[in-house]
Amino acid sequence: MPMLLALTITPLAGCAGLGAGGSGGSGAMVSDVTARELELRLPNRAAIVTDENTADVYLTDLSPSTLDRIAGGDTPPEVSGTLVHIHIFLNPKPGRTPIEPTAANATARVVVLARGQVGVYDGAGFLLPGKSLRKNSASGTLRNAHTRLSRASEGFEDLLGPTTLRVSFAAKNNEPEAERIARVVRVLSAAADPIE
Repeated sequence: MPMLLALTITPLAGCAGLGAGGSGGSGAMVSDVTARELELRLPNRAAIVTDENTADVYLTDLSPSTLDRIAGGDTPPEVSGTLVHIHIFLNPKPGRTPIEPTAANATARVVVLARGQVGVYDGAGFLLPGKSLRKNSASGTLRNAHTRLSRASEGFEDLLGPTTLRVSFAAKNNEPEAERIARVVRVLSAAADPIE
C-alpha cells in the first residue's frame, strides 16, 4: 500500500484531545491533478492568540506520547499521522478588508508523516475567524488554500502533487500545548529536504 494513502483510512487510535476536547478539526487535501484525497481528522489542537488579528493554530492526530517521542528525536518508523499549522495574519473586516475567495490572510503548513517518512506541504488561503480571536480562542475554516510539497524525506512518496486544502477547526488559546505540537512541526520539517 502506498505510504500516503495509508493515512486516509483512519486517524491514529488513542488520541486524547490536547486542547478543547471534542472534535478538533477536520477537512481534506484534494489533489489538483489526480483528485486523490487525504482526509484530515485532527482531534488534538491548541492555539496561540497574539491579538485580534493574529494567531497560530496547531492541529494533529498524533497522541501526546507520540508527540513527545518525536520532539525528543525518536520518530518510530511505523508511525503515520498529520500535523497542521495555520498562521492567521489578518482578521478580515467586512467593508474595510477585501473578502474574496482568492484573497489570502492565512498560511498553512501540513506535515504528513507516513510510516516514518515526512512530506511537508506549504500554502496560503482565506480564513474568517470572526470574533473568536477576541475571545482568546481561534475558530474558522481555511478555504481553498493552495498547497504543494516543499520539503520531503528521501523515502516519502508524494501521491497528491499540488492540492487544495480545506480545514475547519476550533481551538482554545493554550500556549504550552500549542508549543508541544509546534516543536514536532519544526523537528519533522527540519528532517525533510527542500524540494527544488
